[in-house]
Order: sequence, then C-alpha cells, then structure tokens
Amino acid sequence: MKGWVGWILLALSLLVALAGYRNSRNEPETEEMARTVVCSVAKDCVKMSEKPGVVRTDFVRRRYQWSTSLGPVHVVCRRRLLFIGNWSCEAKTGELPP
Repeated sequence: MKGWVGWILLALSLLVALAGYRNSRNEPETEEMARTVVCSVAKDCVKMSEKPGVVRTDFVRRRYQWSTSLGPVHVVCRRRLLFIGNWSCEAKTGELPP
C-alpha cells in the first residue's frame, strides 16, 4: 500500500509541474484575448501598437503591458481554476508591478 501512495504522489506532482509549465508559456490565443480587452478601461483609449511592450508569465498568470493613448495599461490573464479552465483577462491602468 505504501508503494502505491508514493507513485500516486509522484504522478500528481508531475501533473502539477506540467500544468504550471503550460501556464508559464506565452501563447498567441491569450495575447489576442489581452489585445481585445486592453482598451476596456476607457472609451477614448487607443492602442499605440499591436504587440505588448512587456510580457511576463508565471505558473498561474500571464501579464501584458500595452502602450495606449491614456498611458501604460496592463492586462492580467488567469485561468478560471488554478491550472485548468478557460482563460479570462482583466485590464488595469498603470505599469506592470514587479
């Protein structure tokens, strides 16, 4: 019985590591979602470029910073659940925090 518990824990830890790795990679689909919500902070907002100036990813979120007519706007994209589910993005004014 002890042997099975160890193998199950190993498999679970490998699955979490793989899910975290997949989350930490920048994908075009998430960048496109961020592009669509970047100017949701104000009606008179205009994107200055089609690509984000700064991209930061980690195992739970993807963050993009865009130059706009209102100044820097950053977008944070997260999964509905920690490692699974659909991505959703939220725009905030200001630069990306460190």
